Amino acid sequence: MRVEGRVLGRVTSGGYGYTVERSIAYAYLPAALAEVGRPVEVEIFGTRIAGEVAAEPLYDPEGAAIRA
Repeated sequence: MRVEGRVLGRVTSGGYGYTVERSIAYAYLPAALAEVGRPVEVEIFGTRIAGEVAAEPLYDPEGAAIRA
């Protein structure tokens, strides 16, 4: 995982979150850089994908996304 162009974290797992309708990557990142909304890049098979640090939990408790 890159922050400001530097490798500063490591993705431990990832996949598609169907209830939130987006890809999710769980990663280790220094606590000082883990503020919600911080832009990051995740490299997947040699391609850098833009993302951002999100608040947890990534969950849709009312199921609104599924019913929409």
